[in-house]
Parts: sequence; structure tokens; C-alpha cells
Amino acid sequence: MSESNFWQGKKVLVGGGCGFLGSYLVPQLVEGGAQVTVVDNLDNSDIENLSSVHNQIDFLQLDLRDPQVCDQVAHDKEIVINLAAKAFGMNYSRVHNGEILTYNLLCSLTLLEAAHRKDVGHFMVISSSCVYPDDAPVPTPELDVFTGKPESVNEGYGWAKRIYELAGTYYANEFGMNVNIVRPFNPYGANYRWRSEDKAHVIPALVKRVMEGEDPLRVWGSGKQRRNFLHARDATHIMMILVEKGMNTLPVNIGYEEDITIADLVELICEIAGKHPHIEFDTSKPEGRFRKSADASRLRQLTENYIPQIGLRQGIQEMIDWYKRSFS
Repeated sequence: MSESNFWQGKKVLVGGGCGFLGSYLVPQLVEGGAQVTVVDNLDNSDIENLSSVHNQIDFLQLDLRDPQVCDQVAHDKEIVINLAAKAFGMNYSRVHNGEILTYNLLCSLTLLEAAHRKDVGHFMVISSSCVYPDDAPVPTPELDVFTGKPESVNEGYGWAKRIYELAGTYYANEFGMNVNIVRPFNPYGANYRWRSEDKAHVIPALVKRVMEGEDPLRVWGSGKQRRNFLHARDATHIMMILVEKGMNTLPVNIGYEEDITIADLVELICEIAGKHPHIEFDTSKPEGRFRKSADASRLRQLTENYIPQIGLRQGIQEMIDWYKRSFS
């Protein structure tokens, strides 16, 4: 946690707080002394994610796509951090762009408008690295949000986040709201709610298949594609630091330059799990952008060179423990 007392007594609304990122953010807010209200429709999340702080927060099972709900929950809040979203892995996202675009626009813009009407002073827009085009430079700096087309395998999600960023900037300029914009790169962690194979993100999907003894283990793409991964505890801690800094409408990548090939990621998972499958790479399947990592120059400057606390090896061990809890 930050050593400052910034959060002490702050009335904070976390939209979608029972989801994956919320499960790491909300306990840190409580630890910091915030008065936290969590609103979640539980479509893609689980109240058990907040079991450690359930008696220390206000929880409302409501849908943030409803304007009346948003007006209700934004009342008297000082800070809104809106994590509400529908985000799935590449296999599902690339063929459900309309569904994902519409859902994410509704649960983001509706709450932003309510925050304006209720005079919320500070609003955090959770965008995504999916706003960047497939041919973005790597490591990717904070490009203008409408540079090229968004990532092709997550196009609906990328467009929703682009429009969300634009709306946040407009509201800041027109109404004087303090709006943070952050673009997370591939956060992962153990509080992951399994939905199905086609909706899963890369690390939980691979961990589950390795742990279940799939052999041969068939991996989409060449295995040469590279990704930066950041543990969700670090990602959400960074979000809190950026709220404290109050950098209005300046987009900030939440990710770093260091990346790993998918082939090496699979080998690392197998090593930690003690499994030895034959690994096959299926180049007939899409693999997304060949390389995806963040230029963290702005992030380091704003966070006084924050160093992530959970490395990939430790995070993978946590994911294996997640599998044992969830499926054994």
C-alpha cells in the first residue's frame, strides 16, 4: 500500500468490483482506509472474490447499464473506479465484437454520465492495451487513442475502450472532472473465474490444460508471439497510485517492456507444475499481435519508478494453486 493517507475516509465506488481486478483492488482500498461501495451484477464475477473484506464494504448487486442505478450508486461518492466490463480471451472475442462493444459501452458511459450529474470529483477510466493497432511500435508508448484500428482479434473491445477514453476526455474538458485513463497490458492472477475454454485468457487456459495432463499440448499460433504479463495485484496498486497523482486525461500504460514468448511461457508452466507433455504449435490458428509489450516510461515517471512485487514465476505458482482450489 501507499504510505500516504490519501485514501483514508474517501468515499470510493468500484464498479464491477467483484470481478478479477476488483478482487485485488478492493482489499487494497480497504487497507488504505477508504469507505468502499462495490456495485456488480455478478454476470462475470463472484462475491466470494471479496470474502476477506465483505464485512468492511457496502455491496450492491445491481447493473451499471441502468441509468437509475448509476445515479443511485454515484450519489455522494468522491472517487469512482469503474472496472465493470465484459472481457474474454481471443477465441471468443474475435467473433463476438458486437456483443462486447455494446456491453462495454453501456456499463462505462452510463456510469460516467451519472458521475458527472452527481458531482463526483474523480473518475478512473479503465481502458486497455487493445486500443492499440496491430502494427503499433513495440514496446508501445501511449499513442493517440485513434491511431489506426484497434487490435484485430479484440476489435469490439478495443473500439469500446477508445470511445470510453474519448468520452472521459470530453467530460474532463467540459465539466471539470478529474479523469484518469489507464491502459492495462495482460493482467493475470489467481482470483480468476473460469467460464469456458473459448472465453479464457491465455495464462489460466494454459495452466488448466497443463494441470489436466493434456498430452500432446496443442497451443495456438507459432509460440514465437511475445507478451508482457503483469500480476493483477501490481496492476491495481499502480491504479491507486495514479489516482493519487491525479494526472487528468493523460493515458498511462499499466505494463512493462519485458516480454516472454508463448513457447517459453508454456515451458515455464510445465516446469513449475512438474508436467512434461509433448508441445505442438498450431500455426493454422490465430495468434493475435506478434509482440505486445508496453513502453513504461510514463508509468515509471508518474509512480517514482514503481517496481512490480510479483514476478512471473511466483505468479504462475499462484495460478497453479488457483487451479487446485478451483478444479481438483
